[in-house]
Amino acid sequence: MAIGPVENLFLSLLGLLWGSITVAIPLFVLVVIGKILREKIAEKTQRSWLVTAFISTFLLTFVLFLAAYFFPFLLSSQAEAVGELPSIFAPSATDILISYIYGILKAAITALVVSLLLMPLEFVGAYVHSVVCEKTAPKKKNAGILQLALTSYAMAVFSSAMLIFIVPEAIPGIFFFLYYGL
Repeated sequence: MAIGPVENLFLSLLGLLWGSITVAIPLFVLVVIGKILREKIAEKTQRSWLVTAFISTFLLTFVLFLAAYFFPFLLSSQAEAVGELPSIFAPSATDILISYIYGILKAAITALVVSLLLMPLEFVGAYVHSVVCEKTAPKKKNAGILQLALTSYAMAVFSSAMLIFIVPEAIPGIFFFLYYGL
């Protein structure tokens, strides 16, 4: 039996809310790490929120893209089924070093671009966090963590809706830029 447009819209929104939980959990972990990192950077450099948020976002995305870029290489280097590579085909140590330096450069440039693209979402997230803090007054010791979790879920729903409905090609485009760009 076919469902009507109202039921379809309701089920789509329900699916978005349910599916955002899987995005909110790693986002919450990254937010907690980023908050701690931003506070340490702000303490040492005495810079504004904007600068420290950008630096911490860049560092987090750089580590994530570095892991994403080198993960296939590290997995393939562990394969023993290939056997021994003839010396004529084996890359020299210099070629391997240049390859790794190039990979680090690609990860850094991709992290810079993604950090710039994430800054508007961080502004929206800061606003959502201020609204959540106003609505949920801290009554307990761990209220800050709960507020961060609620903010992470709200931003996961918002960013998932943006990625699904407005720019669905963003995530494949970022990975294409990381692996094949430059």
